[in-house]
Amino acid sequence: MGCGGLGSPERCAGRDRNDRRSRRLAVDLRARWESVHAGDGRWTPPVARPAATVVLRRGALVLLLERSMTMSFAPGMNVFPGGGVSKDDLASADPLLACAIRETKEEVDIAVPVCHLFDRWVTPEVEDQRFDVSFFVADTEEVGRLTTTEAVAMRWIDPAEALHSHRDGFLPMLRPTVLILDALASGRVDGQPTAPPVPKLPRRRLDGRWDVVHAETNDVLVSGVAGPDRAESDGSSMTSEL
Repeated sequence: MGCGGLGSPERCAGRDRNDRRSRRLAVDLRARWESVHAGDGRWTPPVARPAATVVLRRGALVLLLERSMTMSFAPGMNVFPGGGVSKDDLASADPLLACAIRETKEEVDIAVPVCHLFDRWVTPEVEDQRFDVSFFVADTEEVGRLTTTEAVAMRWIDPAEALHSHRDGFLPMLRPTVLILDALASGRVDGQPTAPPVPKLPRRRLDGRWDVVHAETNDVLVSGVAGPDRAESDGSSMTSEL
């Protein structure tokens, strides 16, 4: 991956360190996947922590934050504003919505007036940190400003341009981010869904292909697509077949 284009200097400085970490994790991850499929208890997947993120639109643009390379989860990834549900959020009638609104205000100083639930993804079972992430969509006229140390840059960008930069290697993202940007670029994010989104969990098969399963029922939603050997949070993304 090149260090030009939209990649930050911090990402360039941390890229080699992250790649070395990925190689060290490779053997452990294979053993963890084997344990998940065998159900032998050698690896117990951590409980996925409830989290929320906001796909924030300003006209034709969408807001992305570039996470710091010092973060233990998804370092250097370009993400939507969001984070884990807090104790204060749990006191709300809708903890996930409260989390989405709070995190957006804390990270980019934008007050979200109205948003609706659009998608839901769960971190793969082999990760040390796992999240059950609800993706909300909201519109704003505010530009905002970066107010978190968890990110090193923010950018308003056209979804199609973001996808192009990602494919050229300049905007690393996790697969759910890519899929949602693709939905935005193709106009598939309009109106409020009539049913709650299905919780989707990527699961690597022993033959190296990936399934996407229902996180609660284990029903296979998408079968046998190509994907990364590295951990999802370590900078890899599953292919566009998902």
